[in-house]
Amino acid sequence: MEKNKKMSNNLIVKTNNLTKYYGKTRGIENLNLEIYKGEIFGLLGPNGAGKTTTIRLLLDLIRRTSGEAEVFGLDTNLHSVAIHQRLAYLPGELGLYQEKTGLQNLEYLLGQYKNHIPKRRIKDLADRLNLDLDKKVKELSKGNKQKVGIILVLAPEVELLILDEPTSGLDPLITNDFYKMLHDQQKEIGSTVLLSSHLLQEVEKVAHRVGVIREGSLVEVATIQQLKRMALKEVKVEFASIEELQKYSAKIPRELAENVILKEAHISFTISRDNLPKALEILSQMPIVDLDIESPDLEDIFIKYYQTSSVEKELVDKSKKEAMEVE
Repeated sequence: MEKNKKMSNNLIVKTNNLTKYYGKTRGIENLNLEIYKGEIFGLLGPNGAGKTTTIRLLLDLIRRTSGEAEVFGLDTNLHSVAIHQRLAYLPGELGLYQEKTGLQNLEYLLGQYKNHIPKRRIKDLADRLNLDLDKKVKELSKGNKQKVGIILVLAPEVELLILDEPTSGLDPLITNDFYKMLHDQQKEIGSTVLLSSHLLQEVEKVAHRVGVIREGSLVEVATIQQLKRMALKEVKVEFASIEELQKYSAKIPRELAENVILKEAHISFTISRDNLPKALEILSQMPIVDLDIESPDLEDIFIKYYQTSSVEKELVDKSKKEAMEVE
């Protein structure tokens, strides 16, 4: 009993069968999520999977169809004002006053917090991001507008940061700086972070755990290490001739390789990390000309989930069609 109470006290975000429909269109469905105090949680999925819908429900920017959602142990529908004072939010599409400077925007928006935020802190963050705060927003590039948003969430010392695709429009160097700043602040203040993205290679730099969302449902929650072990690799092999390809490709066990494609003198296939060493051992005994191994993106890593989803959908559609024909 005491252990369960302690875990409950450490819960910052909790949803129970959280569901949102836009008319007949699915947003998310029966989503169960738990994010604990002090962790950086990555919400991963392709565009349209339901990441932004989940975040907007937690912020009470839209209302749920059914289910429950709590932040800091408070119902998001009943206590949204109190919740907002304890968090900072960076939306995927940041709305700013175009005719005002970056500093004027920040002073106004950060002024909504009850706790005063020193102007010195804003300037320090701007210097670190190499951002001119005296320029009007309409004069800023997309990347510089995003920097304003980064200051907006890092300036207040709050308990929870909610970041929706925070690196959109940033160049790689600034992206690295941002994640270092995020990690430093999280370590110093102990803030909890909910970070949404469709890029695994970005989230893995800072996240402790990740939740994979697909078609409105949470299909996997794992640590970065567990996620990497699940990832598939794409192997591309080139032989000297079509004849050699035909002769040796059959020696690659099909129980190891998936999505095998033969084209001219090339063979490509996907394989799990666990099976990769055995495949390389087999390939080392063949007269290959070239070998390339690529890390797939998020959608490829979870290709099994998406394939399963497509098969399930086809079966459901087929069942419905047969039922209608019987009627």
